[in-house]
Amino acid sequence: MAPEQASAARSHLEDGANSSAQAYRLTVKRGFLAVLIMYACQTLAGISISYGARFIRGADAIDLPIIGMASVLIGGSLVLLWAWTDIRRWGPSFLPQIGLRHSVIKKSQAVLLILLLLSSTHFLAWIYRSVLLPLLGQGGIIGGGSQMFAHIRETGSVLGMAGFLVLALVVGPVMEEVVFRGYLQSALARRLPGWAALSITSIVFMAGHGPMILWPMYFVYSIVWGWVFMRTKSLGMAIFIHMLSNLFYAVIAVMGWEILA
Repeated sequence: MAPEQASAARSHLEDGANSSAQAYRLTVKRGFLAVLIMYACQTLAGISISYGARFIRGADAIDLPIIGMASVLIGGSLVLLWAWTDIRRWGPSFLPQIGLRHSVIKKSQAVLLILLLLSSTHFLAWIYRSVLLPLLGQGGIIGGGSQMFAHIRETGSVLGMAGFLVLALVVGPVMEEVVFRGYLQSALARRLPGWAALSITSIVFMAGHGPMILWPMYFVYSIVWGWVFMRTKSLGMAIFIHMLSNLFYAVIAVMGWEILA
């Protein structure tokens, strides 16, 4: 084959590869696959850590809250690795499909909007947890993350506390927003009206958190974070408000302030 022909053939193959990457469109099936992969990674990580602890130190040494924290931390890291390989596979055209782009509104406006929504949602959470639930005889209910933090604080484990803070402030928000907003909500929005995609995503998000009595609170949080994503078209802004929300609770927990029931 002549050099010119070889060069033309190579260029044709590269163009074909680029066009195939650009032709890919995020699907609803892939959106739900991301959710499945997230829970599968956490489950497999939890099983592996549990059996590893039994084998090394015996059944009496197993600390379930620590194992739970470690499984979500490791599983979340694996999910982010999967998302990174997905981005590498589909190319640059895939980035805006999952919201990896600049905000469509000014950054200053987006930050102000986030701060206002953050204050509003936490005020609603305070009413629900510290006013409404005690009236129903359910005062003192806390979420799974808060239960995990309380246990780690009681044990005095520095390593456990460091792992929890990394999970709560970095890995958890990034992982959940990539999966729920970047993949699921974006995929659903291609087939459904925005409000329907937001509602379905929030129901799935809510169902993955506990206890059930706090589901209304988790649903509201997801609605707000998903709306920020819709308004700004930026996954980074959704991650930002999620991180700030977790930071708020982390500061309260670390300082021991009796703000929430």
